[in-house]
Amino acid sequence: MTQTRLNLPQLQVKLVVNALRSLKVGGSMVYSTCSLSPMQNDAVIENAAVIAEQEFGIKCIEKPLVQLRNHLIPSGLFRFATNYQRGLLVVPYILSNFGPMYVAKLQRIR
Repeated sequence: MTQTRLNLPQLQVKLVVNALRSLKVGGSMVYSTCSLSPMQNDAVIENAAVIAEQEFGIKCIEKPLVQLRNHLIPSGLFRFATNYQRGLLVVPYILSNFGPMYVAKLQRIR
C-alpha cells in the first residue's frame, strides 16, 4: 500500500484539474481531504491550478475560507493549523472527536 499512498497526490491533482475543466467560468469547486499531509492538501491545489492554466488555459483563484473559520471558532470545538497557505486545515482535537479535515475552494475565472 505504500506505493498507492505515494501516488495519491498525483491522482488528486488529476481529479482537481478535471473538476476545474468541468466548471463554467464563474463556477466554484470545493476540494477536501481527511489528511494532515501538505502534499495531499496545499500542494494538490497549487499543482492543479498550475497544470490547469498551462495545459488547458484555465485560470482559477482560491477563495478565502475566513467566514467558515470564523463561524467555527466560537464553538471552541475546532482547532486550525496556522501554517497553511491555500486552504483551511482543521486539526484533530480530542474534545470534538473531529479532524483532520482540509478544505479549499477554487473559482474558475477563465
